[in-house]
Amino acid sequence: MLNVQAVRRDFPFIRPGRVYLDSASTSLTPEPVLAKMLEYYREYRANVGRGVYASSRRATEEFEAARKTLARLINAKPGEIVFVRNTTEAMNLVASGLGLRSGDKVVTTIQEHHSNYIIWLREKARKRIDLRVIGADA
Repeated sequence: MLNVQAVRRDFPFIRPGRVYLDSASTSLTPEPVLAKMLEYYREYRANVGRGVYASSRRATEEFEAARKTLARLINAKPGEIVFVRNTTEAMNLVASGLGLRSGDKVVTTIQEHHSNYIIWLREKARKRIDLRVIGADA
């Protein structure tokens, strides 16, 4: 079972009395990730999957290990995991990859982060999808 208190300890930004609800814009980074990133910057910063030198091989190994770990966590295959820079890039990939056609319906809310709103406006203009935007009081 998930130990919520242990997870909270990994996010010192979230302390008693503080709630953070803007992860679509800027997500918080847990301590283990910060530690791993610092290790990467100090010990093997290099391009992933492109070099034959030691630090590049290590970076590639760590990158692929992270992919496998995430795949296990969400019950996926490693080849189904795609790392992206941010929510905007992810939403663009999703919207572009759905193969939407004129008349297809997409429902979203007016409260969405721009990365999950503007993309659907673009798809409406480009592909004439039927975009339904639900208000905050719906």
